[in-house]
Amino acid sequence: MKKSLLLAMTALSLQALTLDEAIETGLKNSPDFLMQQNKILLSEKAKDLKNASNYGKLALKGSYTHYNIPRTLTPIVPPISPGILTSEDIGSLGVAYDVVLFSGFSGMRDVEIASLSTDASKIALKLSREQLTYNIRSLYLKVLSLKSQKNAATAYQEALTKLEKIVALSVKIGKKPKVDHLKVRADLIAASVGIKELESNIDILKATLASVMGVENITPLSPIKTNFTQEQNSEDAKSLSRYQLNLINEKKSDKQLKNAKSSYFPMISANGYYGDNFAEGTHDNIWQVGLGLNWVMFDFGARSSKVQKAKIEKLQSTLETRKTELTLMRELKESKSKVEIAASKLKSAKAELALVDESTKIEEMRYKQGVGTIYDLLFSRSRQQSTLSKEINAKYTLQSAIFYYKYITENEETR
Repeated sequence: MKKSLLLAMTALSLQALTLDEAIETGLKNSPDFLMQQNKILLSEKAKDLKNASNYGKLALKGSYTHYNIPRTLTPIVPPISPGILTSEDIGSLGVAYDVVLFSGFSGMRDVEIASLSTDASKIALKLSREQLTYNIRSLYLKVLSLKSQKNAATAYQEALTKLEKIVALSVKIGKKPKVDHLKVRADLIAASVGIKELESNIDILKATLASVMGVENITPLSPIKTNFTQEQNSEDAKSLSRYQLNLINEKKSDKQLKNAKSSYFPMISANGYYGDNFAEGTHDNIWQVGLGLNWVMFDFGARSSKVQKAKIEKLQSTLETRKTELTLMRELKESKSKVEIAASKLKSAKAELALVDESTKIEEMRYKQGVGTIYDLLFSRSRQQSTLSKEINAKYTLQSAIFYYKYITENEETR
């Protein structure tokens, strides 16, 4: 029997989901993370598109036309000779090439902007990975914390059940008043309700964790070995990826401003055509090359408004960079303080639990000897349970605070 139970427990532990497996599953299945990966591909294709557009277009052109009167295959040029071939049915087939030679350098900047967008997408993917990793770790810890609290509450319930039987027997033989039995039963009911509430919260958190991981449901979670060692990481806001992402957006806005100003320059383009015109079994070769100039002299303030809009967007981008820097400076200090506060609370909770455990032992002894009351004993045990839950919560809160600090400082372990 014991061997079968041991095998069953071993099989269950092998099926339990570890924290590393949860993170790996999330990185493979999270829709948000996968969409962010696709954004890199989209930005790279956008860059290829902008780059290709600078080389112009090569097109195969053909046509067939029936006229009501005969037409020449090619334009008539001096010297005009008799017997020029004409036809009512004329077809053409050739190759045309068009390219913009100069547009105020906007084409070149479009490629640079697209390249910056690709860099931004890569940083955004890194940030998305770190955010997902931290979210999974945070939810995982919360589930474990509630499970530990549930185990403690169950042990408390079992202790109350044993006490209820002892008090019931004492009441039966007349050693204790009936009210003592009623008080124990009332606390037993409250303990049962508390366990059900914990179970409900665990189910909600597990469903949330599964959603973040991109799966429908998850297996039981494997306990983790807490590590309260905190390494001193870089706390320079300007070195963090979120700040670097804002710098890239600032560079983009600067190039977009220059692009807006390029509309004041002329656009010069080149075109060429080579082909044949066909009619009644014969054909004439025709080719041409040319340059085009398009220089807008007046547009009723459209270009000016475009430039002013780009200037405002650049200013907004600069302000956003400063805002991000200040936010990161606050979050760096906040994350460090959270670790210090959580460590202090855990130390305090452990000391308090040791005192409450000792106090509960004394109350149990006093009640058995008939010196203490059932109220004092139940109050002491209730406080013991509350303090134990506080100590459990403090332990996981400290671990979560360390994970948050590593996430904010972009420590390697969060990747």
